Amino acid sequence: MKSLTRKQVSLCLSLMAAGLFLPGTVQAAYRGSSDAGISRLDFLENRHRLERENQLSEAQKKVVIETQEMQQHLRYPVDPSQPAPASFEGDELTYDQTTGEFTAVGKVHIVQLDGHAFDSPDSVRGNLQKQQVELPGKAHVVQLTPGQSRVELDGYRAFYRYGAKTGSMERAKGKVDHQYVSGKKFEFYPDRIVIYDGTTTKCGAIRPDYHLSADRIEIFPNDKMVLYKAKFWVKGTVLYARDRYVSDLSKGDDSRRLPRIGYSKDSGVWLKQDLSQPVANRVWTHEHLYVDTKHGGRSYGDLNWTTKKAGTLSLSYGYFEDSDDNWVRRKPNLDWTYGHAIKGTPFSYGLGYRIGRWSNTVNDIESTHTVYSFGLSRNPIVFHGWVLTLGTGYTITKESYDDSTVKGLTFDAGLLKEFDRRWAGYAAYSYSKNNTQNSLFDFDLDDYSQKIQTGLSYRITDRDRVAAALEWNAQRGELHDVDYYWFHDFHCTQLILRYRSKQDTWKVQWQFTPW
Repeated sequence: MKSLTRKQVSLCLSLMAAGLFLPGTVQAAYRGSSDAGISRLDFLENRHRLERENQLSEAQKKVVIETQEMQQHLRYPVDPSQPAPASFEGDELTYDQTTGEFTAVGKVHIVQLDGHAFDSPDSVRGNLQKQQVELPGKAHVVQLTPGQSRVELDGYRAFYRYGAKTGSMERAKGKVDHQYVSGKKFEFYPDRIVIYDGTTTKCGAIRPDYHLSADRIEIFPNDKMVLYKAKFWVKGTVLYARDRYVSDLSKGDDSRRLPRIGYSKDSGVWLKQDLSQPVANRVWTHEHLYVDTKHGGRSYGDLNWTTKKAGTLSLSYGYFEDSDDNWVRRKPNLDWTYGHAIKGTPFSYGLGYRIGRWSNTVNDIESTHTVYSFGLSRNPIVFHGWVLTLGTGYTITKESYDDSTVKGLTFDAGLLKEFDRRWAGYAAYSYSKNNTQNSLFDFDLDDYSQKIQTGLSYRITDRDRVAAALEWNAQRGELHDVDYYWFHDFHCTQLILRYRSKQDTWKVQWQFTPW
């Protein structure tokens, strides 16, 4: 099982801390509610998700062992410019030294030192001089070559040129990196894999809860997946279709393009769905579709441009909701964010600027809302299994409606601990000058400047987890929130039940999980 490295842990938690001080935060692949700080545990859920995704199958573990053994028994160093050495096993082997042709009959097993394995219950033929191998019948192919997609497929008529690192396979099904795939034909290239008349999903069930189908799928490892004539399926129903769809594989979450359904007292039954697509190099559009039984449609869209060195610009328009069911309408809003690590130190800084025409959906107050922000965070400090995160910043918020200005410090310190595979907890202290008492808009603000949060999570079974989260108003020493959660995993969907005891309200959410 592959775990996150210390460097990856630091990066994930630094992004979480930086998001406290900048408009437009980075979202994790797995998202809980932010009430009383329960989302601080999302880091642990994402780590477990990555462990599951990166876990080697039994066939892949076997290839790792066999290539290590081959490395130990090499008689001379391997020339990187030449094809990697290979070993052949079969009931009957023949080889022509003049032509380079070989055949293997019966149960055949071929392993190549660069991390390729080919298995067939029938026969294999090939040519060592032409550096190619062909499995005309059933075939099982494993690829663990560094820098290329991790592949394990079962199919027919496999053909591979191990010198050029190209090949093909027909009527195959299996896994490419974190995607479960199938297709009538696969083509392999050094930089990509192409699937014709194929399907893809991250749901590993025998009958996936959701999947995508396309006339052609192109997978570029650790980069993107491009689908042509794509259809999005939930169970046996087509949700929508696109001529061309691009999925960013570096973000590691393809479930957000599928709908989420829930219920809350303030909104009734609601439905959400996120869509995104590229319009140019480094330019993406995003649409957040939302409808509920009490307010109707309240959606938004944005256009994002991620520059090479000058940060990210985002232009948005529509309705936005925070975790306390407060709504604001932006018409429109421009965000600029920039972050960078300070070389030679464990610190990172971030800059942010926001200007937009904001409208309160309750009292129709309109104002030109301007925010300047600066954030400074330290790489997490890990000691004896505990993780300490520290961050601070300064914000200035101006409103044209009443010519008001609110400015002051922000600060956050958090402790996170996974005691074992079942128990996890956190504690945090936060301060922000901005609050609902001194700001024109209540959106995404607390009722007080100082708060203490703590929570505890317990995994009852592999499918069930319960949690309790508390938040205190540190200015008055009053308990403000006590929230209880139940997370239940189905095949590839999750039910989240939340009870807010102080407000005596229930919230229910059903979503597709990102693993």
